[in-house]
Amino acid sequence: MAAPAEDHGRAGGRIALVRLGVGFAQGVGLWLLSEAYARHVWPGGPPAVFGAALLQIVFVPMIVIGGLGRIRPITLAVWAIAAALVLAVFAWHDLDANIWGEGSSSLMRSPAVPVFIFGAIFIFVGHHLVGPADEARRVIAPYPVYFDWAWKDAVQVGLSAAFVAVLWGALGLGAELFKLIGIDAVQKLVTKPWFAAPVTGFAFAGAVQLTDVRVGLIQGVRTVGLALLSWLLPVMTAIVLAFLAALPFTGLAPLFDTRSGASTLLAASAVLIVLTSAAYQDGQAPVPVVLRYAGRAAGLALVPLVLIAVYALALRVGQYGLSPARIEAIACAVVAAGFAVGYAIAAIRRKTTWMRPLELTNVIMARVVMLLIMLLFTPIADPARLAVDDQVGRLLSGKTAPDKFDFEFLHLQAGRYGTDALARLAALKGSPRNLAIAGGASASIKSMAAIPTPPGPPLSQVITVYPAGAAVPKSFLAQVAKGPLGGHSTCLGEVQLGCEVYLFDFEGVGSREVAVSDPSSQTTSYLPLEVFRRDASGAWTKSGEIAVRCADSIAALRAGRLALAPSSWRDVHLAGRSFAFSPVETQSCPETSKGTPPP
Repeated sequence: MAAPAEDHGRAGGRIALVRLGVGFAQGVGLWLLSEAYARHVWPGGPPAVFGAALLQIVFVPMIVIGGLGRIRPITLAVWAIAAALVLAVFAWHDLDANIWGEGSSSLMRSPAVPVFIFGAIFIFVGHHLVGPADEARRVIAPYPVYFDWAWKDAVQVGLSAAFVAVLWGALGLGAELFKLIGIDAVQKLVTKPWFAAPVTGFAFAGAVQLTDVRVGLIQGVRTVGLALLSWLLPVMTAIVLAFLAALPFTGLAPLFDTRSGASTLLAASAVLIVLTSAAYQDGQAPVPVVLRYAGRAAGLALVPLVLIAVYALALRVGQYGLSPARIEAIACAVVAAGFAVGYAIAAIRRKTTWMRPLELTNVIMARVVMLLIMLLFTPIADPARLAVDDQVGRLLSGKTAPDKFDFEFLHLQAGRYGTDALARLAALKGSPRNLAIAGGASASIKSMAAIPTPPGPPLSQVITVYPAGAAVPKSFLAQVAKGPLGGHSTCLGEVQLGCEVYLFDFEGVGSREVAVSDPSSQTTSYLPLEVFRRDASGAWTKSGEIAVRCADSIAALRAGRLALAPSSWRDVHLAGRSFAFSPVETQSCPETSKGTPPP
């Protein structure tokens, strides 16, 4: 018996090492991606590439960490690759749909918050369909396996996140303690991205590993949590039944007047579904009589709740057409309706174990949720696209008068789809109605173009110039005020981020070069510079890049103690070190130059 136990221990040790390695690599990946983002280099430059990489680095390692030792390697690899591809499509579509107008740059370089939220839901649901099926070697696993996987991992993720939060609280407190005695090195360390990201990833993976080997801890927390949720079921059921009983006396008009009635009803339905599932658990444990009656009542109460919500949505859509929010509510209503039908059947079936049919309902609706997320976050059923098509269709068909149409919706809330539709409407010709529509669209385009940009402080007041006392050429400031320099975007071309500007005669021929550095991409020992010079036409264009490393060399540059190498104007000496003027960054602090002493 000793040999199998020893083999199991070795396997567990390997899983722990791989899990910790994946967590650490995830943190390093996030840090490297943030560095690429700050320096506008691949994969941090193109928004679609950056967005896809960000979603993948956030979620795919979580799949690996949670699946190690539980899912067969081949299944885990296929699932991780498939999830990465889906996340890449989500990111690409989100950023593409938010490009306003042909030829414009994206308003965002990372996916919107809903993409992260529903991406997490997609990954969680998918993981707990793949894992149990792999364990059972069946397409549809026994329901207790689904229950065990989902609730165990939910508790595990919660505990691991709490551990990371407490860890950073302890690190922050430790930094403050050292700061009290005049040592701020600890505080500087814990705030560095290259430290914070790997530590967070490593700590989360470590917490998952610790909770994974403490099965009793997870089961205990899960049992207590489910028990508390179960006894909330009678309370929520009583509230919903009282609400439904009051409707014949109040009517539906007050509910519809709130304009948020459907959302509230769907939220109440979701709570009933979760609480009923918590009371049912895996279907093996005995259920108290009170919970049995409450569960059946909740299953039946779901039907009128969802029907009223659907009716409210149908009224709003009939009156005002589709909007992105209404389309999302319709998707939620579809999910709620599926659960309502399944739970109502479970409530009236008395020849089987209590609420047994909800098992199949939960498994089927989990797949429906994944399908709907894939449809809504891709061009197939993008809410903005569907809403634009519907609203424009209502306008062109005569259901909406031109003077009542919300042209600003197309400009402000529908992304690229709205902008494209607005351009098509502005080009309409022919009938007086078409001309009225074209006039409204053209007026909307002109009004948006005419919105003035709030004046900011003079550029000379929001930049730091080195060496101290040097004056930035007026022609340089004038060109910066008009847009990016030489077709290259720097921090000066964005929102005046307080760039650092360095002035020197870089070519050694009596001319004046201007180098720009974004503080967000600097460290105490790393200073990237973009160098600009005037061309024959008098325009400032980028002539190259240089990366200055080591604190003393950076201090020499800021003080103006710069010397040119005798062999080539492309080399400079700072604090006894030589730096090459080229797009290739030096990877470590160069050795002190022997031929040229520091000036």
